[in-house]
Amino acid sequence: MQTHYINFKRKRELGEIITDTFKFLRRNSKAIFRNLFKIVGIPFVLFIAASAYNAQSSFGNDSLFNVNDPFSAFDSTAVIISTLFVYLSLFIYLTFLYAAITSIIKSYIANEGEIIDSEVMSTVKDNLGNIIIAGLGKSLLAALGFMLCLIPGIYVSAPFFLIFAILLFENKNAGDAISDSFTLIKDHWWMTFASMIVLGLLWYIISIIFSLPSMIYIWVKMFTSIQEGSLSDPSSMFDLGTVILTVVASALQYIAYLFIPIGAAFVYYNLNEQKNQTGTLEQIDRLGE
Repeated sequence: MQTHYINFKRKRELGEIITDTFKFLRRNSKAIFRNLFKIVGIPFVLFIAASAYNAQSSFGNDSLFNVNDPFSAFDSTAVIISTLFVYLSLFIYLTFLYAAITSIIKSYIANEGEIIDSEVMSTVKDNLGNIIIAGLGKSLLAALGFMLCLIPGIYVSAPFFLIFAILLFENKNAGDAISDSFTLIKDHWWMTFASMIVLGLLWYIISIIFSLPSMIYIWVKMFTSIQEGSLSDPSSMFDLGTVILTVVASALQYIAYLFIPIGAAFVYYNLNEQKNQTGTLEQIDRLGE
């Protein structure tokens, strides 16, 4: 066991989950990004291409700035198609990101601190069908919950936060992972939800920081337009520079998102330890040996 090994299989308070999430990311960043490049590289490029096309279509669409008919932008086929492409590519990227990060952690635990690339790739390949089904099931059921009423949508978000951890750590199929997620958070919904919210808020703050350059760029162009008296044409504020900065900000935001599935793994093992004491029993077995 490596001296800097982080034991996932133990109970943690919310503060420990957050600090250990970033500690794990910092200590294993090279191995994490090396594996993400292999597994998530193509979905990430597709997402960035979709974001660039969507930004170009939106900012280049004069109907977007039609104050007399604010819904006229939805008449643009290019805007609708590019927006759907963004959501589809984002779904693919996040699904494979969760699968890759969880597989990395699985290899890390199995080898007590060492991440073996071949194991990570093998885990993703062997579970590819269940990964896609779980991702679709999670997204569709969550969307259905929010459409029916806000409260069911919020409720299912907590168990669905742990689906990929259950799927890959316990070698379950997609259906069992979805159903077992509700069993796992029973009596611990608030703790799971709080962990998810805190991690989400941290990511939101990071996202705002990455968005500052594009916001500042737009503000500067707006003030320049006011001084030149050309504010009557709002679309003039959105040029190639705006598109580039927007796409770069989006790329950085969703690279930073990788700490969310790491946090989900810590939440899963915290709940699993409270319910099943798996880590404690393994330590007892080792002492017996």
